[in-house]
Amino acid sequence: MTKVLEGIKVVEVASMAAAPSATVILADLGAEVIKVEPLSGDMWRYGNMVAGMPPSKIQYTTYIQNRTKKSVALNLKKPEAQEALHKLVADADVFLTNSPRKVQQELKHTYDDIKAIKPDVVYAWINGFGLEGPDKDAPGFDMTAWYARSGMMEELRPKDGSPVPLPVGGGDLNTAVSLFGAVMTGLFHRERTGKGSFVSTSLMNMGIWANSSMMQAALVGAPPMQKFHRTEWPNPVSGGVYKTKDDRYIIIVELNPNNVDNLRDAFGADHLKGDERFATPELRAKNHQALFDEMEKIVGQHNLSEVSERLKKYRVNFSVVQTTEECTRDEHMMANGCFPEVEGANGIRTIDSPIQILGDGLEKVKPQNPPAVGEHTVSQLTALGYTEEELKALAEAHVIGLPRN
Repeated sequence: MTKVLEGIKVVEVASMAAAPSATVILADLGAEVIKVEPLSGDMWRYGNMVAGMPPSKIQYTTYIQNRTKKSVALNLKKPEAQEALHKLVADADVFLTNSPRKVQQELKHTYDDIKAIKPDVVYAWINGFGLEGPDKDAPGFDMTAWYARSGMMEELRPKDGSPVPLPVGGGDLNTAVSLFGAVMTGLFHRERTGKGSFVSTSLMNMGIWANSSMMQAALVGAPPMQKFHRTEWPNPVSGGVYKTKDDRYIIIVELNPNNVDNLRDAFGADHLKGDERFATPELRAKNHQALFDEMEKIVGQHNLSEVSERLKKYRVNFSVVQTTEECTRDEHMMANGCFPEVEGANGIRTIDSPIQILGDGLEKVKPQNPPAVGEHTVSQLTALGYTEEELKALAEAHVIGLPRN
């Protein structure tokens, strides 16, 4: 079996979530990804210890951002480590970083630095706020650049309520897919022309893209979308959220007005079929509060299991508002391979990257256990010509990090 990106070498100098998640997608498709990280390790390896995160002794964040990679621990503040990085880059196809511009300059891994070593490299940079403008060098996280700055946080603020937090990493993982696409575009360009390129994306750009519908409305002068309490939603059959007898929620999204009868039939609500208030889309819009109240009353008479069964039977477009934990047991998600087991991780499952490639003889890489910090320092640097004595001296000088026992 062939891996789509087999033979592609990627050197990553990145931390946290967005950039390392992009290289996980590359690794899942067969690229060799060498993660260059500080001697103490990428701090997001220890995300399980951050206040507010779900507590666990297992370093679960590293399975998303670091699986299937090789780890080389370098203290890039040292010139000797910068030299080692440059040797790693000499035969790389992709160099990917989220280092701020000033850090790139200080630690000698700007685009010009890397291009001078490997002219046809695809250099990929992800940052908070883009390449130009007064905030181009401002620090950015997905909660600030992707969520708050882009208008998304305000759009999701409930009526009469305070802004709600973003699920951890939501904007990072979204932006990672964009960076993956940018890298693949760069590789395609190189395949056609033999030339390297600089590709980039930003958390802010991706937040704006995710908020495109509301942003485009604003660009043409439309007013902001009105906010509603759940029970006031003006289109009960498209976007209506209903509470079941056992205090669970479902959302119904039927855009086709001809499917409204399916909703009525699902619950035997024959009394609504002849109700002139709801006979046409226009009348349903006019009398939306009465229709919502009728539907809420019907749904509220049944537990979630029965509501789901009835709506499925009548092919209503709906979804249960699932908990994250329920997703891990979702039969359909598991059938689609969403939670593959990590090889060598004692039964731990992870989240499959969202890019699927089907073709004769093609397959994705099964997720491999994340490397320990510096696990591949010796093997990678030995392959570059470093001797055992040199490695020992570099380790003693805190230039490189060796695997910990």
